[in-house]
Amino acid sequence: MNKKQTAERRARRVRSGESVSVFKKELMSLSFEPVYGDSMKEIATRFTTMIQQMAERYGYDVEFPERAQTEIDGETYYFVYQVKVRTKAGPKKIYIEAQYFLYDGAWMGMITNVR
Repeated sequence: MNKKQTAERRARRVRSGESVSVFKKELMSLSFEPVYGDSMKEIATRFTTMIQQMAERYGYDVEFPERAQTEIDGETYYFVYQVKVRTKAGPKKIYIEAQYFLYDGAWMGMITNVR
């Protein structure tokens, strides 16, 4: 393998890593959009749909967990979802933290962190 091929391979690897970073930043932008619904399940379904559509724009496949880490503090529920994103470079794990709580008689959910 010559130097040019090695440089091209390195550049491809960097570009694919950058796209995951951009994907994570776009996921984090969802934290500014609270989602309202009748139940936590409805809100989680909306989040799943939004994330799936975003991943399709990047050409990624997303695998959601059946269960999430859960913590309850009074009327507030904290969830950490370990999402597997399959990119062209290989699979990546992304942790999405979400918070659900009752607000004005309805459920509200929001993404609080993406790592």
